[in-house]
Amino acid sequence: MERKVNQKIVFVAGLHGNETMPVKALTDSGVDFVLGSPKAYEQNLRYAEKDLNASFGVDDDSYESHRAKEVLKEISEDALVVDFHTTEKEAEPFAIVVDEKMISLAEKTGVGKVVIMKHNIKKGHALINYRNGISVEAGMHNSQESYEATLNIVKNIQANRKHPVVLYEVYDVISEPG
Repeated sequence: MERKVNQKIVFVAGLHGNETMPVKALTDSGVDFVLGSPKAYEQNLRYAEKDLNASFGVDDDSYESHRAKEVLKEISEDALVVDFHTTEKEAEPFAIVVDEKMISLAEKTGVGKVVIMKHNIKKGHALINYRNGISVEAGMHNSQESYEATLNIVKNIQANRKHPVVLYEVYDVISEPG
């Protein structure tokens, strides 16, 4: 899907409360964004009761299920989402799409790799299953690199130019070693 001239991009960070560097980078740079889980972020925990990024479309009494509904209300259905995350292990930034039409948005991030997850490991309950957009793994938790990657990704998206990417597709969860 090509970005419409006036199509709004909404940045999201902190769906997992221990993924702090994108939150800090967006806050420090004055970029408007939706803070996914204020409760988990304040406590520096991945989640309060369960994974918020597996709680969209789930109807239970958990904090995350209620928060997922609130996040969706904050993001217009015709907006594009860029959802920032970080990793436990050192890794270069990459984008994740669940719909191939979002590859064009991923190409604007400046990251070199895009993972297509048609067979979603979040069982279809991630934010990007409910709003058009991408998730970006910006680098390792608490690293200066993930802070800087977040700022570079925002800058690249605002410049609205495509960058070459290598596509990878996840077909299934690997359950056996080797």
